[in-house]
Amino acid sequence: MNRKLLGRPIGEITQARVRRDPDFARALLQEAVQALLSDDLVVARSLIRDVIKGTIGYATFSRRTGTPEKSLVRMFGAIGNPTATNLFAVLTHLQQHSGIQFQVEAVRAPARRKRSGAGARASL
Repeated sequence: MNRKLLGRPIGEITQARVRRDPDFARALLQEAVQALLSDDLVVARSLIRDVIKGTIGYATFSRRTGTPEKSLVRMFGAIGNPTATNLFAVLTHLQQHSGIQFQVEAVRAPARRKRSGAGARASL
């Protein structure tokens, strides 16, 4: 299949938007934190990667945080597994860079509906 027919990868499109729209970058960062709190590390890593690549880039980010560039690339790659220390250091720096500050607020989870005995059975 011809690559030109497929268009640009979504990551490139997202990063281009992050470069030209600081509000979009902040919204992506907010979504990344929400994904972390929802135990969706795959989505969180992907969004953080797009924010880093679309704003200051891995090389500059590495110099500013003291984290080796290759480590950052691995952390936020498809099979990355950043430690909590590294993850929060990255988030702290991204908050400072974007001029935002996250706050976590506890809210009551929605009540779960109880299943009735008869309705829980499946029939073939």
